[in-house]
Amino acid sequence: MKITGSKRHSFVCADTDRHRLLWFDADGHLTRQHRPEGVCFDVWSLPDHRTLYTHYGLGSDGITAIGPDNQMLFHYEMNPGGEIFSCQPLANGHILLGEVQSCCITELDAEGRIAARIPIRYTGRSPHEAMRTVRCRDGLFYIVQPGDCAIRVYNAAGHCLHCYPTYPDPFGLILLSDENLLYSHRQGVVKLDQTGQAVWELTPRDVPEAHICWLLGMQLLSDGNLVLANWLGHGQHGKGLPLFEITPQKDIVWTCDCTDLAAEPAAFQVLEEDASLVCFTPTR
Repeated sequence: MKITGSKRHSFVCADTDRHRLLWFDADGHLTRQHRPEGVCFDVWSLPDHRTLYTHYGLGSDGITAIGPDNQMLFHYEMNPGGEIFSCQPLANGHILLGEVQSCCITELDAEGRIAARIPIRYTGRSPHEAMRTVRCRDGLFYIVQPGDCAIRVYNAAGHCLHCYPTYPDPFGLILLSDENLLYSHRQGVVKLDQTGQAVWELTPRDVPEAHICWLLGMQLLSDGNLVLANWLGHGQHGKGLPLFEITPQKDIVWTCDCTDLAAEPAAFQVLEEDASLVCFTPTR
């Protein structure tokens, strides 16, 4: 574990290489670990100290919540082979998730019952790329769809209200308080305004020391900085910084090379931030 920069963070991350959830303190010490039921691409540390995560591909496709002692408290199982990359805890106690192969957004109530299911439009060739991150705000559903190189916005009736073109391989999504949005993609991050125009971008040229391979998970901190997961899967082990933090001016103020313990962090959450704001605003 090697940490550099002026900032320090404790965090939980999902490693898709060894299929583990790992908790680290601000000095980089491993304090806890858990093996999820499948490959995990999204993890949330909830205000009530539960941990919510997605999993698929190792015999169990769905979402699970565990307590501080790693005891299972909640589980929802999708159809085998259904694939899931993203979920979101909602302020009313419900959970939103994107069922990739079924091309639908599902909302579960606190008991795990289906409260709503909304089919989404997808025109891409590969069902595997139908969706990645799903987010809800003010009754609208925002879906990252890499197979279409698009972010689509749906209402509760399943009508597509907007479609924002993206760079290839989009993944992460943050809905900003000014109605703009941030999305990550293989080679950077883009901020789009309400018309879909790019108003800010992060490219490999801006942070050459990070050696961007594929940016997946993101978290916007309360001070305006952005923490990014630089995924090192698909043969990229050791070729980049797996986690780093930038200012709005694109200065790197924190890096974490945790590849000795987690070769492929895909999702994470910085734990010093207010969990209620992180989960229910959300800022990631």
